[in-house]
Amino acid sequence: MERLLAALVCLALLCSSCLYSGSVDSLLHPPRLNDEQNEIWLALKRALQSDTIKLVYPQRGSNRSAIILQNLDGEPSEEAVVFFQPASSTTASAPIRMNVLDKVDGQWQSMHDIVLEGTQVEDVAVLGVGTGLPLLAVGLSYAGEGGSSLLKVISFGDGELTTLFSEYYQAKLIADLTGSGTDDCLLIQSRDAGEGLGAQASLFCWADNAFALRAQASMNPEITRYASLYSGYLRNGMRAVYLDGYKSAEVMTTEILSVADDAGGAALANLTYDSATMTSIGIDRSVGLNCYDIRRDGVIEVPGQRAMPGYKEGEPGSFYLTDWYHYTDSGFVRQLSAYVNSSLGYLLEFPEKWVGKVSAQRTTQQNELLFYEYQRGKEPVKNELLYFRVVSRRDWEQKRVDSAYELIDTRGQIVYLARIPKNDSPLRISITQVKEYFSQFL
Repeated sequence: MERLLAALVCLALLCSSCLYSGSVDSLLHPPRLNDEQNEIWLALKRALQSDTIKLVYPQRGSNRSAIILQNLDGEPSEEAVVFFQPASSTTASAPIRMNVLDKVDGQWQSMHDIVLEGTQVEDVAVLGVGTGLPLLAVGLSYAGEGGSSLLKVISFGDGELTTLFSEYYQAKLIADLTGSGTDDCLLIQSRDAGEGLGAQASLFCWADNAFALRAQASMNPEITRYASLYSGYLRNGMRAVYLDGYKSAEVMTTEILSVADDAGGAALANLTYDSATMTSIGIDRSVGLNCYDIRRDGVIEVPGQRAMPGYKEGEPGSFYLTDWYHYTDSGFVRQLSAYVNSSLGYLLEFPEKWVGKVSAQRTTQQNELLFYEYQRGKEPVKNELLYFRVVSRRDWEQKRVDSAYELIDTRGQIVYLARIPKNDSPLRISITQVKEYFSQFL
């Protein structure tokens, strides 16, 4: 999450075409309420007879609003769900409250008000389980605590608010993992004392109007916490979950769980950790580099890194090549190698003839790299192969950039450019190939 935030801030500063001297915190503000949300907020204050309450915004996920509009009971109109706390309290002490409002004779009125465990809302999702009525999944945590979070799944049918599911977790993924057409919940949970080392993955599937435990798998005890979980496929077509986790403050790796249909509903297996022998396989890399579906085909690539020619691992200023792997029956197999610049939002795949022979360095131009054919010695640049540059759209449109550069792609207010020097190197590529090897990355 920190890496994504840093990337977004870098993009914002690049696009602004001006200097910024404030702090990152001053760039971040809760979203403003629209007119309808403001009406809901005022109606809640009236119902509670209090002006001393504040909205609580989810910290991550696709929904970041403290006021959610969603049809939860099957009636024609939408309900409003509001997360809030007393304004006079600190987030470390005050529990989250959730209020559900509905329109009656054109006016918003409070229908339900409950206290939720936790002092922070991690995320909020709307689940589809095939009943025709969506469920609300709320992830909760406690401010300042590094322990487990709590998932609560709530229904709003028949005028009643009911908690259908409540489980603690270290990390979670909500998606259709079994191909049933309904959402499943995969939770990474701490083991009880005496149950063995590490955490376990628990797969809960919807059946008989409830979420039931269908399968479990042991997790690698070397991983101290999980950063991101992704639903995807293996190259053989089997459904899988990819879990990026921390082995230390400086090292990440990826675990892979296969998910298969079974007579009992599902089968879960850890492909990268054997609990019987306590052995694991994986691709370790530095913190901040996560799995990514480069080909947009659902088969997720797992990253690893190595220093480019002329650089040493761990040295300040070193440039790295990212190798991307698929998991197969024979283990991890490299699919491609690329230079990744997550702060400027791009990935440049290396042609195979470049791997091990081409390196990179910064130029005197801002946000520009030179990719070159490497040779040993005091003059490492044998042949210049590619100048790759990122500029603002304004500079490009106002022709403030050397005309020798050609357009590769655009992204909002930023422009990606390339220039191919003339030489007879067998490693030389064309602008057309640069466009093929380039992709946006975040």
